Amino acid sequence: MIYFKKKKRGKKLIFHKLYKWLILLLLFELNYFFSFLNKYFFKDINKKNKYFSKFYKLKLKYSNKPFLKSFLDNISIISYDYINLVEIKNYIHISMSLNNNYIYQMLVSMESALKNCDKNKTRIVYHILCSSDLKKDNLQKLKSLLKKYPSNLEIIFYNMSNSFIHVKNKHHSQAAYYRLLTPLFIPIKKIIHLDCDTLILKDIREMYQIPFNNNYILGNLDVISHAIDYLGIKSNKYINSGVVLINLDKIRKDNKYFDLIKMAEYHQDLRHVDQTVINYVLYPYIGILPFKYGILSFQSKIDIENKYIKLIRQKINVKDILKAFEDPSIIHLVLCVPKPWYKNSKFTPAYTMCQKIHDCNCTKYHNLWHEYAKSTYYYNEILDFLIKK
Repeated sequence: MIYFKKKKRGKKLIFHKLYKWLILLLLFELNYFFSFLNKYFFKDINKKNKYFSKFYKLKLKYSNKPFLKSFLDNISIISYDYINLVEIKNYIHISMSLNNNYIYQMLVSMESALKNCDKNKTRIVYHILCSSDLKKDNLQKLKSLLKKYPSNLEIIFYNMSNSFIHVKNKHHSQAAYYRLLTPLFIPIKKIIHLDCDTLILKDIREMYQIPFNNNYILGNLDVISHAIDYLGIKSNKYINSGVVLINLDKIRKDNKYFDLIKMAEYHQDLRHVDQTVINYVLYPYIGILPFKYGILSFQSKIDIENKYIKLIRQKINVKDILKAFEDPSIIHLVLCVPKPWYKNSKFTPAYTMCQKIHDCNCTKYHNLWHEYAKSTYYYNEILDFLIKK
């Protein structure tokens, strides 16, 4: 009787051990199975969470500083569409500032960049810095590009909330200042910033690979080189901030973000707002982009020779500018008068005057902008939107 009980207990112990081993084996197999799923099927979700983590970690680091707290506290990611499974570090990062008044201009600029990129090599992440009152249907307009270019595009929308809300400037909206904050919450090393009035005619990947050579920022020489003379700096590197390559990493390391924000806050009467701030604070560590990247929309070759060459304070090769004028990679429509999105612009005095100039490019720029506008899903809306001026 005693022998039987011991035998039964021994059998139970054997089954118990087998049961434990089976449970462990099952858990191991399940762990392997979920690891497999995690690696190959949820890769995009992991990267999304990884980016969120980096974003909040960077923002928290700087929002703990009293002066920066009011600028950063309420900035948040409002929409994130991860389309491609390529490592995020291999993307070209572009930031643009947006409010409800410039949605169609941004849409056309993005369309031009995506249409002209290398579809096999170039992957673009657009970081859209949105005003707090941006309408949801305007977000959807930009998201329409995700369906059109699924393997070349990712868009991250940031709600800039009340950043710079207390800064009042009669010449520009608060959105013009948003780019000054990018080193404090976008966790990457460098970024291209574009104004909405740009057309990208070549693959932008080449511009992204230009070396900084210890500079904080690279941009194109502007005709208003005298703009910071009254601040005590006679610069020969005064750049236009509409097309720039920003060294976010160096700005963070050297704490230059503090000077940028402080100047923007305490000098609210600046005519060229962020552009003046950038040129003053980052001088002399400002580099010059090749002219083809962001060439200003000169009316003609004569305009370049008679105006641009005389106004900039740097010796340059005229042939390089003329070559960029004839075959640009990026056009900045800042000098295009009137802008292509003005209704009946062809009949304005400025346009009529342009036509009298030999080899004028106004018509070319207008037609080019509308060509890219037609490529979007919203051209009829764009025609209805055209500003009556």
